[in-house]
Amino acid sequence: MTILFTAFVGFALLNWIAVAIDHRRLEYVAKPATLLFLILWFGLRLPSSPPTLGIWFLVGLAFSLAGDIFLMLPGDHFLKGLVAFLLAHIAYIVAFNLTGLVINPASLLIALTTIFVAGAIMRRLVTSLRESGKTSMVAPVVAYAVVLSLTLWSAASTTLRPDWPPLAGWLAALGGALFFSSDAAIAWNRFVGPHPGGRIFEMIAYHLAQISLAGGVLMTISTIP
Repeated sequence: MTILFTAFVGFALLNWIAVAIDHRRLEYVAKPATLLFLILWFGLRLPSSPPTLGIWFLVGLAFSLAGDIFLMLPGDHFLKGLVAFLLAHIAYIVAFNLTGLVINPASLLIALTTIFVAGAIMRRLVTSLRESGKTSMVAPVVAYAVVLSLTLWSAASTTLRPDWPPLAGWLAALGGALFFSSDAAIAWNRFVGPHPGGRIFEMIAYHLAQISLAGGVLMTISTIP
């Protein structure tokens, strides 16, 4: 287990370095390897009869790996990567809401905050897409933004769930916020213009998001009788 986690950390660092120095060949190895070792580490830490939460999250990780590969390949495979990550987020949403939706004043406040932030970003993205003549991308990007926002809300709402340990919930909330930040930065960089931190910010936030989400899920699974 420790070897797999160490490999995940090592390849994540290599991927960040590859992005920072624009070393494509190194990125082609390090990027998929990072998620692959996270999947192996997570999967082998599941009980012999894994709970539904673990299975759905593992599905999300698998689609994330597919998305990583599509976005990394030469040529324009952005739409394929978008679909893969869309499916990953759907799996995460299902995982975080297996015991039902959390509907109370606190979760509604999280929802309103998410809508406000996501709405502001989406307005700018849609304007840029239309101004650049990429109107065919408006619907897919908006659909992805809605699902991404639901992931953030679902992850943050685990802090309100009695069946999630407090630390696990906060890890999931942190992971959801980092994932949202990473994906928003990718969309901004692609459709609006360069942002502070560039691609290195996107990758660091993305990997920290995945490990935070995975840690929260495993911590919760450990409490299931």
